[in-house]
Amino acid sequence: AGTSVSVSETTTVAGGSGTNYVQTAVVANAAPPASPQVVSETKSDAEVTANNNLPLPYPNGPKTDAKYAKDRVYCMVPFVWTPDFYDVIMKTWGRRCNVINFITDSVVLASGKLQGDDIHHTGKGVQEDVYKHHSEFPEGTFPENVHFVNMTRPWTGCKDDKTGKPKLCRHIWEKMWQSWIYVKDHHLDQAEWFCKVDYDTYFFPENLQYYVRDVKNWDPYNEHHYFGTVLYHKGPRHPPFPAGAAACWSHKTMDGIAEVYRNMPKGYEGHDRMRCEDRPMASEEISTSMCLKLGLNVTAEPMVDDEMREYVMLDPYHNMLGWNRTEQGEWWFWKDKPANSGQMEDCCAIRPMGVHKYKHKGQITSLEEQFYGTVNNKFLNGLDARSRRYVDKVRKAMGIDQ
Repeated sequence: AGTSVSVSETTTVAGGSGTNYVQTAVVANAAPPASPQVVSETKSDAEVTANNNLPLPYPNGPKTDAKYAKDRVYCMVPFVWTPDFYDVIMKTWGRRCNVINFITDSVVLASGKLQGDDIHHTGKGVQEDVYKHHSEFPEGTFPENVHFVNMTRPWTGCKDDKTGKPKLCRHIWEKMWQSWIYVKDHHLDQAEWFCKVDYDTYFFPENLQYYVRDVKNWDPYNEHHYFGTVLYHKGPRHPPFPAGAAACWSHKTMDGIAEVYRNMPKGYEGHDRMRCEDRPMASEEISTSMCLKLGLNVTAEPMVDDEMREYVMLDPYHNMLGWNRTEQGEWWFWKDKPANSGQMEDCCAIRPMGVHKYKHKGQITSLEEQFYGTVNNKFLNGLDARSRRYVDKVRKAMGIDQ
């Protein structure tokens, strides 16, 4: 029988936005906690041991196997505050992180919602009606694991070139370097592995633990590591870089890169100079790899298994299972990758770390049931044959159907 996973029930403990969680992360700009804490969803008081905030049993909480005790996973989600996506992440893959925090801009959409990069506001269109500083909202509006950073470049004010409608300004590079400095200053003692996870990525923290311990046997405190699905298409002038869907680094690298970011030049307004620096419209992935190479002499490592299958899928897995390199040719994903890289049904590791580009909350809920729900649930039975073969392999490898 499969493992039953609840994705809807919650018990009110603390927080806001209509859904509440047991949370122990510090509020932005507050002092760090005295000891590492676990942030996870709760379903009933009976499932939390003696009010001590212990995580729920896997898969409703993180893995607690003794061999992974020193492989705690910190999930950092760069975010523009979106209650619906926050809730669905916390009800699904987020509860399997040892620690999960959402780092978001200090300005919040007050009326309307975000859908991808599109801004749908219901206010009068006046700036102060549509957008507000987070401090203007009532206490308790935002959960405690949502932290705000003061961006020098706001996410508001951009418009779609074709429609003229409001859209998100993408200043992800500044948000990333600011976020990692914040994590080092407040949360460095809470984990051994630190991962940036896009909000539209479905993440498997336990498969990260499997990879770093069972496959690689890495030392997070004494070794530099930065890894994910590595791309090479920018050529020799740029170091290889993991695609942004999900990428992780060791404690040692997290500690070092935060200082590189803290000390790098700020405020340059021009184009790419092949330097580690803050500048507008910079690629987060390329800039990160540049700073790692120039600041720490660390190069991104491709996260593939012994059959050259990727652990992080950049497109929905049902699409990638059909990617044929011979037919597609050497577009940016395939360019300069090893000739024996996996493709078609051999594209993707059966202990995946992440699958990307799921921009609707219902898709995240569906993935939760596909990978962790009971055998032959409606989400599994609705898959096409190729997708079902892959999901069955994943569930078997992860022990869900034992």
